[in-house]
Amino acid sequence: MRLIAVDIGNSSIKLAIDSPDMTDNWEAQLAVNVETLNQKLSELPLKNDAFFWSVSSVDRQKESKLIEWVKQHRPSDHLHLIDESDIALPSNIESRKLLGRDRLISAWMAWQLNNTEGPVIIVDAGTAVTIDWVDPQGVFQGGVIFPGAESNFKRLSAFTDALPDLGEIADNPTPVQVFDSIIGKSTTDAIRKGVYHSQKHAIREIVNQMSQLSTQKASTFATGGGLKDVSEQLSQDWHYVPDLILQGARAIGKKLNCV
Repeated sequence: MRLIAVDIGNSSIKLAIDSPDMTDNWEAQLAVNVETLNQKLSELPLKNDAFFWSVSSVDRQKESKLIEWVKQHRPSDHLHLIDESDIALPSNIESRKLLGRDRLISAWMAWQLNNTEGPVIIVDAGTAVTIDWVDPQGVFQGGVIFPGAESNFKRLSAFTDALPDLGEIADNPTPVQVFDSIIGKSTTDAIRKGVYHSQKHAIREIVNQMSQLSTQKASTFATGGGLKDVSEQLSQDWHYVPDLILQGARAIGKKLNCV
């Protein structure tokens, strides 16, 4: 079977179709929201080939919609929700079963991309920001979670009477304008600067603290749409991999599809 990798996140669903020759290239890649999911899936160039869907999911509602569509429109396909037992990365945490699959998959993929050498730090910035640590022995040790920029914009609006939800405004300034000064000259400017500067400093400081957990130099891998507004303020020595979870879902799917 050919392979489709899927990353179901809190804000969108990302899909990538493996090339017919099963190289490292994607034949097609897209990100959709749940409202347009059925339409976009129907437009995929799937033809009559049978596909193995390798799915990383942190949202059960979106997951259910995808499963239902595949059952209805692609009955010959096989859809597999990646389970913690599918991910060959040992862990030292309270509950591996309750851990977000995206965190474990991205950590495992970063470990692979780092030639199975540690330590590795994984930064994933989206609706939430997760920063995780894989020790020099290749054991996932956990990490931290805090709200992403869009979540902070929404919370400021939801819990105040007059502050706008700037995450909904299309004409947000470029990152250069946000970071050119720490002083906001209007309420909206102050909110933007506060949210993005706090994201930048939080990510920097947590990665710095994690890097001191070992005498060996840590490699940092970063992913997630929330990085686009702060990436230039972070270390350029980091490995920026936009499709880290999709790459992990594909690699795991290839192993499962061959069983």
